Amino acid sequence: MLTLYFITILTLTTSDISEGWLQWTQPFNNKLKCEFVVEQERDQLINGVKGYLGNKFIEVKKIECMTHEEAVKRNHELGHSNGFEAKRDIPFAKFRII
Repeated sequence: MLTLYFITILTLTTSDISEGWLQWTQPFNNKLKCEFVVEQERDQLINGVKGYLGNKFIEVKKIECMTHEEAVKRNHELGHSNGFEAKRDIPFAKFRII
Protein backbone atom coordinates (compact mmCIF):
# COMPACT_ATOMS: atom_id res chain seq x y z
CA MET A 1 0.00 0.00 0.00
CA LEU A 2 1.32 3.43 -0.97
CA THR A 3 1.60 5.95 1.86
CA LEU A 4 1.07 9.58 0.86
CA TYR A 5 2.50 12.49 2.79
CA PHE A 6 1.31 16.09 2.74
CA ILE A 7 2.83 19.36 3.87
CA THR A 8 0.87 20.07 7.05
CA ILE A 9 1.00 23.38 8.88
CA LEU A 10 0.00 24.04 12.48
CA THR A 11 -1.51 27.52 12.65
CA LEU A 12 -2.63 29.83 15.40
CA THR A 13 -5.70 31.88 14.48
CA THR A 14 -8.43 34.01 15.97
CA SER A 15 -10.97 31.19 15.45
CA ASP A 16 -12.86 29.66 18.38
CA ILE A 17 -10.47 26.71 18.33
CA SER A 18 -7.31 28.74 17.89
CA GLU A 19 -4.92 26.00 16.78
CA GLY A 20 -5.37 23.75 13.79
CA TRP A 21 -3.51 21.82 11.14
CA LEU A 22 -3.91 22.92 7.51
CA GLN A 23 -2.85 20.43 4.88
CA TRP A 24 -1.51 21.21 1.42
CA THR A 25 -3.38 19.18 -1.20
CA GLN A 26 -0.31 18.04 -3.19
CA PRO A 27 0.72 14.54 -2.10
CA PHE A 28 4.24 13.15 -1.89
CA ASN A 29 4.92 9.41 -2.03
CA ASN A 30 8.09 9.86 0.01
CA LYS A 31 8.37 11.72 3.32
CA LEU A 32 11.91 12.89 2.55
CA LYS A 33 10.74 14.56 -0.68
CA CYS A 34 8.00 16.32 1.27
CA GLU A 35 10.48 17.50 3.90
CA PHE A 36 12.84 18.77 1.17
CA VAL A 37 10.05 20.91 -0.29
CA VAL A 38 9.25 22.27 3.18
CA GLU A 39 12.90 23.22 3.64
CA GLN A 40 13.12 24.88 0.22
CA GLU A 41 9.71 26.60 0.19
CA ARG A 42 9.15 27.43 3.88
CA ASP A 43 8.68 31.19 3.39
CA GLN A 44 6.31 30.69 0.44
CA LEU A 45 4.25 28.18 2.44
CA ILE A 46 3.94 30.61 5.35
CA ASN A 47 2.95 33.43 2.99
CA GLY A 48 0.35 31.15 1.40
CA VAL A 49 -1.17 30.40 4.81
CA LYS A 50 -1.23 34.11 5.67
CA GLY A 51 -3.07 34.87 2.44
CA TYR A 52 -5.44 31.96 2.86
CA LEU A 53 -6.44 32.79 6.44
CA GLY A 54 -6.40 36.57 6.04
CA ASN A 55 -7.34 38.48 9.20
CA LYS A 56 -7.72 35.25 11.18
CA PHE A 57 -4.00 34.48 10.86
CA ILE A 58 -1.75 34.95 13.91
CA GLU A 59 1.24 32.65 13.29
CA VAL A 60 2.57 29.40 11.87
CA LYS A 61 3.68 27.29 14.81
CA LYS A 62 5.06 24.26 12.99
CA ILE A 63 5.37 22.69 9.55
CA GLU A 64 5.56 18.90 9.20
CA CYS A 65 5.00 16.20 6.61
CA MET A 66 2.34 13.69 7.61
CA THR A 67 -0.43 11.53 6.25
CA HIS A 68 -3.99 12.78 6.01
CA GLU A 69 -5.01 10.38 8.76
CA GLU A 70 -2.34 11.75 11.12
CA ALA A 71 -3.54 15.32 10.50
CA VAL A 72 -7.17 14.41 11.11
CA LYS A 73 -6.20 12.71 14.39
CA ARG A 74 -4.18 15.71 15.55
CA ASN A 75 -6.98 18.14 14.68
CA HIS A 76 -9.47 15.95 16.50
CA GLU A 77 -7.20 16.09 19.57
CA LEU A 78 -7.31 19.90 19.31
CA GLY A 79 -11.11 19.84 19.36
CA HIS A 80 -11.92 19.96 15.63
CA SER A 81 -14.52 17.60 14.18
CA ASN A 82 -13.45 14.77 11.88
CA GLY A 83 -13.44 15.24 8.12
CA PHE A 84 -12.29 18.11 5.99
CA GLU A 85 -13.69 20.79 3.78
CA ALA A 86 -11.81 21.30 0.53
CA LYS A 87 -11.25 24.94 -0.34
CA ARG A 88 -11.09 24.93 -4.13
CA ASP A 89 -12.13 28.54 -4.67
CA ILE A 90 -8.78 29.94 -3.54
CA PRO A 91 -6.37 29.44 -6.44
CA PHE A 92 -3.10 30.47 -4.77
CA ALA A 93 -3.45 28.39 -1.63
CA LYS A 94 -4.11 24.71 -2.12
CA PHE A 95 -5.06 23.83 1.43
CA ARG A 96 -7.75 21.71 2.90
CA ILE A 97 -9.11 22.22 6.34
CA ILE A 98 -9.16 18.93 8.18
